[in-house]
Amino acid sequence: MTAQPASHALPARIKLAHGLGSVTLGIKEAGLTTFFMLYYNQVLGFDPRTVSLVLIGAMFVDAMADPLIGRLSDATRTRLGRRLPWLYGAALPMAIAWALLWVSPDIAKHSTLGLMLNVVAVRILVSACEIPSISLVAELTRDYDERTTLVRYRFLFGWLGGLLATALAYNVFLKSDDPAKSGLLDPAGYTAFGLFGAVLILLTTLGSALGQQRRILSLPVAAKAQHGKSMLADIALAFRNPAFVALAGGALFIITGYATTIAAINYMMLYVWQLTDAQLRLYPLGLAIAVFGAFAMVGIAHRRFGKRDTAIGAVLLSGVVAFLPYAARNLGWWPELGGWTSMTLLLALMTVALFGQIVANISSSSMVAEIVEAHEVAHGTRIEGVFFAGYLMVQKFGQALGIFLVGQLVAYVGLGGQVKPEDWPASAAATMGWIFAALMVLIAAAAATGLSRYAIDRASHEARLAELAAAADREGRAP
Repeated sequence: MTAQPASHALPARIKLAHGLGSVTLGIKEAGLTTFFMLYYNQVLGFDPRTVSLVLIGAMFVDAMADPLIGRLSDATRTRLGRRLPWLYGAALPMAIAWALLWVSPDIAKHSTLGLMLNVVAVRILVSACEIPSISLVAELTRDYDERTTLVRYRFLFGWLGGLLATALAYNVFLKSDDPAKSGLLDPAGYTAFGLFGAVLILLTTLGSALGQQRRILSLPVAAKAQHGKSMLADIALAFRNPAFVALAGGALFIITGYATTIAAINYMMLYVWQLTDAQLRLYPLGLAIAVFGAFAMVGIAHRRFGKRDTAIGAVLLSGVVAFLPYAARNLGWWPELGGWTSMTLLLALMTVALFGQIVANISSSSMVAEIVEAHEVAHGTRIEGVFFAGYLMVQKFGQALGIFLVGQLVAYVGLGGQVKPEDWPASAAATMGWIFAALMVLIAAAAATGLSRYAIDRASHEARLAELAAAADREGRAP
C-alpha cells in the first residue's frame, strides 16, 4: 500500500489507534530491561553475567530475524493488507509467552536453556507485531510533520504502557508490607506483574489493529517490487543506504545509553543511592514527566531545529545531566544519602536525563520514514518494512550492548550473588557510580557523532516528494 498524499492530515482516532500498538513494546521493555535482571539475579539467584548473556543472546536471535520479518511483511498480500495479519496472528502467542516468563520461576531457576527459549519467543513475537505496526508510519502519510506526530504517539503509548507496568510494579505488585525489606527482592509479586502485562499486551495489540483496519483497507494497493527479487537483495540495499547507515550509527548508541540507564536503575537506586521503598515509588513520576514533556516538545523542536539536530542536542543533554549526580555524590557535594532531599534532587536530574533520551529516541525513529522516499527515488520501490526492521535490529544491538555493560558492571563491583544493600561496601558504591557516569558521557558522544552524518532534512525530503509526484503524474498514477 502506498501512503496517502502529504496534504491529508490524519484523523486523531488513527493516531491514537496507531500509537496503541506500541503498548506491547513498552511493557516488554519495562519487564526485560528494568526488572528482569534484578529478578533473576537477586531474587532467583542467577549469576548476573548469565542473565545478561541470556538477554543478549535472545536479542541477537531476534535482531537477525527482524529483517526477515520486515521483508515478509512487505511481501504479504491479503485482503487485510500487508501489516494487519501480523498483528492479529501474533497477539495471543505473544501474551502467553510473556506470562510464562514470570509465572514459572521454579522452572526458570533450574533451566537456563528454557529461560533462553522463553525470552527468544517473547522477543520474536513482539517484533512480529512491532515491525509491521511501525512500518505503517510511512504508509499512512508522507508528510514530514505528520510522521513525527505518528511516532510521537507511538512513543507516548509505548512509554505509557511501560510506565503503567512500572508504576504498578513499584506501588502494587512489588510493594513490601515490611519497611525493613525491599519489595523488589520479594518473589511473590512477579507473577501478578507478568499476568497483568499479558492481558494488556493482548488487548492493546488487537485494539490497535481494529482501530486502523478501515483506514488501511482504504489505501491504494502497493505495486509489486520491480527489483530485489530475493529477500537478501532488499536487505542489502537498505544497509547500503548512506542515510540509513548514518542513522543506524547514532541510534545504536542512543539505545545503548537508554538500555544502560534502565537496566542499571534498580541497582543504582538500591545500592548506590540507598532509597527506601517509599522513595522508589516516586521514580515512575519522574518517568511520566519525562515522557509527557518529550511528547509535548519534540514536535516543536523538529519544526525549529529539524529531526537530526534535535536528536543530537537531546542525547548530549542527557549524557551531561546523567553524569552530574554521580560526580556530586562521589565528590562529597551531595545531600545525605537516603534522605528526601537526596531523593528529590536525584529524581529531578534523572527526569531531565530521561527526557533527553526519549526526545533523541523519538527523533531518530522518525528519521527512518524519510529514508523510505530516498530509497524510492533511487530505486523505484518502497521497502518500509525492511528499513524499520533494520532500524529495530540496530536498536536491539544497542540494547544488548547496554545490558552487557550493566551485567559486567554489576559483577565487577561485587553484586554477583544475592547481596543486601546494607551489607555492600561504600567504596564499591562509589566505584559503580564513577563507571556508570563515565559510560553515560562516552555513549552520548558516540551517538552524536553517528547522527551528525545523517543528511536528510525537511527541504531535501520535500524535494523528493515533488520528484515522486511528478513521476506519478507522468505515469498517470496516484503518488
